[in-house]
Amino acid sequence: MRITAFALGLAALFAAPAPANAQQMIAQYYALLSPQDFYNSNGMRLSGFCAILQQDRANYHRFGNRDELDDWDPVFGNPDARAQLGQVCRLAPGNEYIANAVARGETRFVYVEIYGSGGWPSTVVAYEGAG
Repeated sequence: MRITAFALGLAALFAAPAPANAQQMIAQYYALLSPQDFYNSNGMRLSGFCAILQQDRANYHRFGNRDELDDWDPVFGNPDARAQLGQVCRLAPGNEYIANAVARGETRFVYVEIYGSGGWPSTVVAYEGAG
């Protein structure tokens, strides 16, 4: 019996795992990651991109330390959702260089998409915001 490429493709499609939860984009915003975002509330230098993004949202929502280009978002005003940000954040493919730039202390403008359900973030994807 000869198996065609179409049949193999069809089998692969049905064998792909289904997403655990229905996710949709629940929010998006732009943010300027600047030196004030590179340090936590205790003055310790943050090393990871996601921690810096999380601090940016804390600065915006909790402390009122906003950069001129920071946008409001409807999700991370909630401290529990903001705490989740460090675990669900990632850079979009091709944007990994941003992590190295902020680690060197460079200011970066980013565009952020928040995916989830019920207003709760399950995936946060960051891209270069200008270009």
